[in-house]
Amino acid sequence: MSEPRTPPRLLLLTQYFVPEMGAPQVRLSELGERLVELGWTVEALTAVPNYPTGRVFPGYSRWRPRIETVGRIRVARVPMFAAKTGIVKRLLSYGSFVVASALLGPALCSPPSIIFVESPPLFVGFSARFLSLAWGAPYVFNVSDLWPESAIRMGVLRRGVIANLMERFELSFYRGAAGVTGQTEETVASIRRRAPGVQTEVITNGVDPTRFGRHLATGEARALLGSEPGPVFLYAGLLGWAQGLGQVLDLARELPEEAPGRFVLVGDGPEREQLAARIKREGLRRVRLLPAQPREAVPALLSAADGAIITLGLHLPGAVPSKIYEAMASELPILLVATGEAALRVERAGCGLAVPPGHAGSLRAAYQRLAGDAALRRKLGDAGRRAAEGEYDRAAIARKLDAFLSRCLGEGAR
Repeated sequence: MSEPRTPPRLLLLTQYFVPEMGAPQVRLSELGERLVELGWTVEALTAVPNYPTGRVFPGYSRWRPRIETVGRIRVARVPMFAAKTGIVKRLLSYGSFVVASALLGPALCSPPSIIFVESPPLFVGFSARFLSLAWGAPYVFNVSDLWPESAIRMGVLRRGVIANLMERFELSFYRGAAGVTGQTEETVASIRRRAPGVQTEVITNGVDPTRFGRHLATGEARALLGSEPGPVFLYAGLLGWAQGLGQVLDLARELPEEAPGRFVLVGDGPEREQLAARIKREGLRRVRLLPAQPREAVPALLSAADGAIITLGLHLPGAVPSKIYEAMASELPILLVATGEAALRVERAGCGLAVPPGHAGSLRAAYQRLAGDAALRRKLGDAGRRAAEGEYDRAAIARKLDAFLSRCLGEGAR
């Protein structure tokens, strides 16, 4: 009788993980759970939770590692220097996680069959290379955003010696990997062009449709959104510079008095104080700013809204906000301020209206069209739900990742 097959072991190497809120945290934890169902043993090596405030969450130590279980995933957390803003402090934060994860990982985690690395931050690639050598395990490099290109476009980094050095690191991490995944066709096309010998796969972000839907609205969620008349357009997520949420405030200020509807912004981040100050200073009665809500409260908030407003402040190659998929699953029509693949996905699914960043007139016209037409909102919401249950169902995406990891594991073993 043959010996039973030992389940392959997957290590998720990421600076960010639940209970933090954010796209990487949710995506990795949900994919990890589904990979467990597909026969993997999944472990995460991550930092003490501190995102996005830069303050370590209550109940966790800044200085001591911690082992816990999140769902069916064993999670090893390492200490790090937590920081919210400032380029020097953020670099120290990234560097401290690289050092801590590389040095403590072998003691805290079981040797994996393969390592799945979440970038950005790009510097986690150094830890991946070290741990890959220490364990003799191949790694797959997942690219959520192209760095340093996105940093240059956002003005965080200038082209020059440092950017060139980071690009060399970036390519070395790709070329040293058993495989590279990206969330968009645009991202993967860039990687294929610059590292043609590496096998790649598009692993989109997605959603668990069973967690979202119109039936989940609660009285508490409706109370949070307010009782003023007119459709509510909700933004729930990071309040950061790249999101360009000032465009929502511009829209609220410029709408004619008789236009229906209002906006609710939910979240935390580096732009929160500036947004709050502007709402107060300009008397923007159409805008309500709420603090970040627990992850489990978000589906009810979405289901209590009438539409989703999702913005980017500029074109970032390959950027597709994860909020799109949750809005789809919640049957919300999407008012999207973005170009590129994000706009393409919304238009292809037929679930919303997309306008480019900085086009105030187009945004105002698109908003008034959605706010004034309940039948159109229902039609777009229904189309979004169909897309969430089909192309963007997290279970189907996990099966695709499972096949790619298995293929990379075979290549790495050879």
